[in-house]
Amino acid sequence: MAKRQVSLHIDDAAIRVMVSKGWEPLKWSTMVLEPGMVKDGVIQDQVAVAAKIRELWQAVKLGGNKKVVVGVSGVNCLYQMVTLPELPENLLPEAVAREATHNLGIETDQVYLSWQILSVDHGQMKIYLTVMSRDMIDGILSTLQEAGLKAHMMDIKPLCLARVSSEPRAVLVDTQPGNFDVVVLANGIPEVVRSLSFPEEALLGEKTALLKREMDRAIVFYNSAHMDKVIDLTVPILVSGELAHQEGEWEMLRGPRERTVKVLESPMMERADFDHSRYVTTVGLALKEVLADEVGAVSHSIVNFNALPGAYMPRKQSLAEALWLPVVIGGVLVAAAGIGLCAYMQGQNNDLAADVKAEEARIVEQNLTEKDMAALEEQVSTAQAAAEQVESALAGWDANRDLVAGDLWEVYDNVPEGMSLDSV
Repeated sequence: MAKRQVSLHIDDAAIRVMVSKGWEPLKWSTMVLEPGMVKDGVIQDQVAVAAKIRELWQAVKLGGNKKVVVGVSGVNCLYQMVTLPELPENLLPEAVAREATHNLGIETDQVYLSWQILSVDHGQMKIYLTVMSRDMIDGILSTLQEAGLKAHMMDIKPLCLARVSSEPRAVLVDTQPGNFDVVVLANGIPEVVRSLSFPEEALLGEKTALLKREMDRAIVFYNSAHMDKVIDLTVPILVSGELAHQEGEWEMLRGPRERTVKVLESPMMERADFDHSRYVTTVGLALKEVLADEVGAVSHSIVNFNALPGAYMPRKQSLAEALWLPVVIGGVLVAAAGIGLCAYMQGQNNDLAADVKAEEARIVEQNLTEKDMAALEEQVSTAQAAAEQVESALAGWDANRDLVAGDLWEVYDNVPEGMSLDSV
C-alpha cells in the first residue's frame, strides 16, 4: 500500500515541496528565495533558508511531516561509468574511491561519492558513480536540521529528470531562472549530464543560445562514444521548468534539422491545478520509492540509488546492540522472579515447620495414643514430602534461570559485527 511522502527541492531561486501518495500528488507549494541565499546549489545563509522552509511548512500545513526526500542541484556534480573487477561488498567503497581519484583527479575528502551497481557480468562490475560537493550536501542537511526536518533519502536533480522521462531515449532539458540541466538518456542510463549556471543578467535569448550550445555538445559527446546507436533526429527533446512555458524558444533548440521538442510528461496522476513541469524534480524524488516498491512500475532510467551520504544514514543496530536491552530486562525479570519465588518457598517452608511444632505441642498436651501418633507422623511425612517437592522445583527453576541467562549472554558475546535482527 502506497504511503505518503514529502519531496523537497532547494535551488538558487526557490524551495519546492510536494506531498504525494503513490502516483498521486496531494499538496504542493513554492517559496521564492531572495538572490544570494543559495548560489550554485550551495546554501549561503542557512538560518534564513531554514526560516523560509519553516514558513513554507506552515503555509502548506505540513505539521508533523518531518521526514523528507531531498533533491540537490546538479551544478558541480560529476557522473561516470566505472568498470571494476567483481569485488566483495566491504572492499567496494575503497575501490570506487581509488577509481574516482585516478580517473577524475579529485580529492575524495572534499566530496561525497554515491554509486549503483548496474550489472555484474563475467567477473566485471559496471557501476554508475556520482560525485557531489561536500560543502553543498553538508549545507543542505544542516539547513534541514535547523528547520526541524530530517532527510531519509537524497537524489541529484538530473537523475530525477531521467526518472520522470516518458521516452526511453531522449534529450532532457530543464531551465530555472539561474541554471539549467541537460541529460542525454539512452539505454536506461543518464549517459551525459551537464548542469550549469546562467550568466548573471543574461537575457532570455542569450540563455537559450547557451543552452543550445551545451545541448549540442552533450549530443556530440555521446555520439562519439556510441557510433553504433547515435542520438539522431528521431530522439526528441523533452523540456521542463521555465522552458516548458516558453514555446517561442523551442525553435532555436530544434535547429535547422527540426528535431522534435515537446514538454516532458509526468507519469503521476494529472491534476488540473498541478503544473508538473515546475515540480519535475520533486516528481522524480517521489518516484524513487514508488518505482522500487510497486510491481510492474516502469521507468526509462535504471539509475535509482539513495545519494544520502553514509554519515547521515540512520545507523543500523548490530545484533549485540539489539539484544542488549532485552537481555538486561530479561535478566532483571528472571532475577526478580527467582527472588520472589525463593521468598515464597521460604515462607511455605516456615509455615510447614510451624505446623510441625504446633502438632508436636498438641501431642504433648493431649497425651495422644500410639495410633494417634502414627496418624500424625504420617501427616508430618506427607508435609515433609511436599516441602521436598517444593525445594526440588525451586532448584530446577534456579538451574533453568541460569541456563536461559547464560544462553542470552552467550548470544550477546558472540554476535558477528554488523549483523542486526528484525526481531528476537
